[in-house]
This record gives sequence, C-alpha cells and structure tokens, in this order.
Amino acid sequence: MSPRINAGEAVIEMLRQEGVSHIFGIVGSSFLDILDPLYDDDSMQFVGVRHEQGAALMADGFSRISGAPSVCLATNGPGVLNLTYGIGSAYVAHSPVVVLAPSASRDHQYRDSTQEFDQVALFRPITKASFPINKIERLPDALRQAFRVATSGKMGPVLVDIPRDLLPGAEIDLDLLAPQNYRSGQTRSRGDRDLIDRATRALLSAERPVIVAGGGIQWSNAGEEVASLADSLGAAVVTSYGRADAVSNDHPLFLGHLGRLGSEEGIEALRQADVILAAGTRLGQSSTFYDNRYVPADARIIQIEIDPQELGRNYPVEVGIEGDARAVLQEILDQVREREPRPNAPWVSDIHDWAARRLERLDAEAKDSSSPIKPQRVYGELRKVMPRDAIVALDAGLAPNFGQDRLNFYHPRSLMTSLDLGGLGFSFPASLGGKFAAPDRPVVNFNGDGGFLFNAQEFATAVRYNLRVVTVIMNNSCWGSEKAYQRYAFDERYVGADTNNPRYDKYAELFGGHGFYVERPEDIGDVFLAALNADGPSIIEIPTDPDEMPRPARLAEVQAPESRT
Repeated sequence: MSPRINAGEAVIEMLRQEGVSHIFGIVGSSFLDILDPLYDDDSMQFVGVRHEQGAALMADGFSRISGAPSVCLATNGPGVLNLTYGIGSAYVAHSPVVVLAPSASRDHQYRDSTQEFDQVALFRPITKASFPINKIERLPDALRQAFRVATSGKMGPVLVDIPRDLLPGAEIDLDLLAPQNYRSGQTRSRGDRDLIDRATRALLSAERPVIVAGGGIQWSNAGEEVASLADSLGAAVVTSYGRADAVSNDHPLFLGHLGRLGSEEGIEALRQADVILAAGTRLGQSSTFYDNRYVPADARIIQIEIDPQELGRNYPVEVGIEGDARAVLQEILDQVREREPRPNAPWVSDIHDWAARRLERLDAEAKDSSSPIKPQRVYGELRKVMPRDAIVALDAGLAPNFGQDRLNFYHPRSLMTSLDLGGLGFSFPASLGGKFAAPDRPVVNFNGDGGFLFNAQEFATAVRYNLRVVTVIMNNSCWGSEKAYQRYAFDERYVGADTNNPRYDKYAELFGGHGFYVERPEDIGDVFLAALNADGPSIIEIPTDPDEMPRPARLAEVQAPESRT
C-alpha cells in the first residue's frame, strides 16, 4: 500500500526525484504548503527573486547551462502572469522549465474572483503543454506528465495549474518512482538509414560544403561530431544566430555566426556553398531572414531536426532527416569515413583564408582609438582576458549583439541570448540562473543601458545569494537598435530614442555589490579582472559611442515600398 504523505511534501519529494536543486519564485500564500517542507531541508533551495519575470528567466538560464529541467513557482493571478516573458523565452530556446502555477480556488473560479485568470489558456501558446488538475489525487500524475513532456523530443516549458484550495492540509498516496520509470531517458533517434545514405552521398559530392550548426547541436552536445565531420569533408562551419558556442571557436574551419551583426567571412562562405548541412537548426529568420541573402537559391540543403515539422519549413531540402543531431551526425560521419572522403583543397584553402581575415578584422577593431569607445573595442579588450570556460549572457539590443562575433566560446553551454524572441531584459536574470547551475564557472552578462533596467531589481537577488556574476553595461544613452531604424529609414527624425540613466556602478554599490566605471579602453582588461575576482556581484559601466549604429538587417520591413533599394 502506498504511503500517505502531505501534498506539499509530495511535490518536494517528486522534484527531488527529478534532481531539482533550485526552485525560482516569490513567496506566495497560494503555495506555502510546498515551501514549508524546505524549512528543515537544505537539499533544495527556494530562490526568492524580486519579480516573477526574473524567476522564469533564471529557470530558463539554469536549464540552458545545466541541460536539465528547472522549476519556477509563483502565486496565482498577477504572479503567474508576470512569468509569461520568461516562459516565452524558454519556449523559444527549448528549455525544459516546469511551471507550478497555483490558481484561484475551485469554488471561486469563473466568477472574476480575486487574482483569478485563465492561466492555462494564456500559457498554451508559449508552452509545450499547459493543463490544470481538479483533484489533489491527480498531482503525482500531473507532475510526471509535466516532466515527461518538458524533457522529450524538442524540449520546452510546461505549466501545471493547481487550484489553491487543493493543497492546504491535503494528503495523498504517493508511489515514488525514479524518472526512468515514467519517462524515457536521453533518447537519441539515429534517423532513417536510407536518408542518411542519401545525405552522405550528397555531402561527398559537394565542392563547397558548409555546416550550419544550430541549437540542436547544443542540446545534444554534438559539437565534436560537427568538428569531426567538417574535418573529414573539408567543410566550413558557421553557427546559427545565438548559437556561437555550438562548436569550439578555435576549430580551424570555424568562421563565426550568422544573422544580425554576423561574421562577414562566415556569411561569404555560406553564400558560395553548393551543399549546406543544416544540423539541428530550423534555419530561422534571425539566422537567414527567410530569403537568399545568405542561403544560395541553388544550394542543396540537408537538414537534421528532431522536430519533423521544421524539416523543409523555411527552405526546400534535398534530404530531411528527423532525429537527434548528435546521433544522426555520428551515423553520417561513420559512413563518410568508410568512403574515404577527399576534401576539395582549394575550398579548404578559401576557408582558412576567411578564418585569417576574420581574425585580422577583429584585431583591427581591437585597436580602434575612437572616443567615446565603440562596442567593438570593448569586446576586443575583453577577448584578451575572458576565461576560456566563461558563461556569457548577451541581452537583446545593439551593443550586446556585437558580442556574438567578437567573443570566443570554447565549451558547450557557454552562451545565452534571447534568440528569435529578441527581448530586452533577458540576459541578467538568465546569467544568475546560469550561475546557480554552474557555480564554479565564471559568468559574465552584457547589457545595454536600456535593457539592464528591465530587470535591474534582480541585482538584489545576486547580492542576497552572493552570486559572483560580472555585468558589463555599455551605456550609449539611447535605444540603439530602434534609433538605427530612425536614422536610416526616417531621416534621423528621432522620437523616443534617447534615454537618461543613473550611474550603474553606483547602483551596484547601493545594493551592496561592486561598481566600476571605465572611460579608457586600456583600463577595461584590468577592471574586468578585478570584477571577476570580487567577492560578490559587480557592474562595470562603460560609456560607448551613441553614433555606432550599423544599418539594420531588417530595414526594408519599416520602409515604404517605393523607398526600398
């Protein structure tokens, strides 16, 4: 007979079975039964944040760095509503975040009661599953289903709606099961053998092969397989937008990332490709813009995707393989090696030339003596001192986006960005979640002056938990991305584009952290090392050039048709 257990204790026991170490949220009266067991238990930590959006983004960051499911918890109504941006971020990134969402008591539902909202309907578009339970006995099944869905296939967030009258004083029968007893482990579908054979033959026939490595490479830890296949084929390697850490950046055939402010050299290589291996990527808008500015119209595309709905969705494919990126790449690699490939020597020479040109370009930027400092120079100075194992979070916005092509990533799970969601305020809470997941790795967050203030209150969380996270704020006193559109499409008629800011180094000190202010580029490296070694969170503020606004990649979308060129 199953032992009866308090419902709140049952939740904690089931989370412990899943290896959950942190729950992110704000204390609320609707779930005190879940928190109470943690009073005498230090094996799991409730991380109290200052805004529910921060909780969801920390959970997203935790999952991205750990590769494991995470949990956030908020009170019903406004608390749960505040999670939406962070859960939307997790949905775009395919992070397995489980949301425990208390809701109005069953007797009060559908009566516009206090803090009542249709949470299940609200979250359906931004989760893999969103469902309620209506009796406490269903709680174990609901939690198992949540983790089952969140961690299967192309992973993603799941919400469980729990009416707040179910928990108080309730007891349930609980059979504790190990996760492998109710959901699959790390399933690695190897793809259809005939399709793998076709893909291999196409790759071996290529004169100018390019591998585009995407998010599936990160989630399946397939960076080494990509590198080995590139070596065997003599293929250039580029990464999709926001995935610059998919392959070690010191590989001799690596040419950078695609998309906004992407690598000029990597883009040029892709434009000349005759065969493209899209590995673990849907070839989304932020990487390709859905046109042929990067992807040649006559290129033959081989696409590997764990989600069959993404195969051929944005570009026609010659071969589309449903499967785990790592497993499929290993199958292709085995077949390629059996057939003794002969890389095209002139193409390999071109790749090496592009790689050298990229380094020369970045080195030249690092010597720029402009005043105010350009973001490119900031990243050039930081490249010299950034630890090889650092975790980097880049916010949306102009200044942080320069970092994808200008920082080096040598280890998987080293880069977090807001990806196609493109939301400001993402990176600081995500960096804190990343630090909780990997406390022994250096964590560095990059913000513009506008984006940091979206979730600046979480600096209090960083201080409270003594998280040694370095935040670099490049302050150009404007909304740089939007101001660029007004420059190029509206004849510099700036409305709402400029900002006024506090001194962010002083902000850090007010909260009990460490603040630094840098105006000379030659001081950036020393100040960064001081912040990295500080005994708590820190902010480095660097005034940067407000006129450094490259032409927007999607400029045509805001121009009248007759003005487009």
